[in-house]
Amino acid sequence: MEKGGRPADNSAESTETRILKVATRHFYDRGYHGTTMREIAADCGMKAGSLYNHYTGKEELLFRIANDTMAELVDGAQTAVDQGTTPAQRLQGLVRQHVRYHAVNRLQAKVADDQLHALSQDRQAVVLKIRDGYERLVEEVIADGISEHGWAVADVKIVAFALLTMCTAVGTWFREDGRLSADQIADIYTDLAMAMLQP
Repeated sequence: MEKGGRPADNSAESTETRILKVATRHFYDRGYHGTTMREIAADCGMKAGSLYNHYTGKEELLFRIANDTMAELVDGAQTAVDQGTTPAQRLQGLVRQHVRYHAVNRLQAKVADDQLHALSQDRQAVVLKIRDGYERLVEEVIADGISEHGWAVADVKIVAFALLTMCTAVGTWFREDGRLSADQIADIYTDLAMAMLQP
């Protein structure tokens, strides 16, 4: 319910979601600077003026995509960590959810990563703060693995960055009609990550 006891406008929520999906596809295919609000509006079946009723401009669209992506990644990572009782289980959960997310949401994730530079400094800072927290979570799990199981890690930050980079890259080649499903690929990457850390 909205304020005043009015029912929530589900059609408006659906329209905003559709706009984000169209904007994501345009930013993925043509880049942020190669896309116009008029093109996004046309693909949404509306006039450009109507689009501004939902978003103030192109940068707000990119910010929503980037911010939502990082928030979703953090939520998934925290759930994975909370469900694990050992460093190995927590890292396996982190890797699995990261790979699966970047496969299933490959367009959104790619835009959030590649086009982040197009945001203003203030908006970049908001997204980067969330990303830094996400990386720290991975680093903490690896540090716990070193302490409790003697994982072979020369530098926690570098290894965490390498793992995340490896898993993120799945989104560049994964295809929904490919030979393996997102879950199967996530399992392979999880096994690979654990093998890399064994003493």
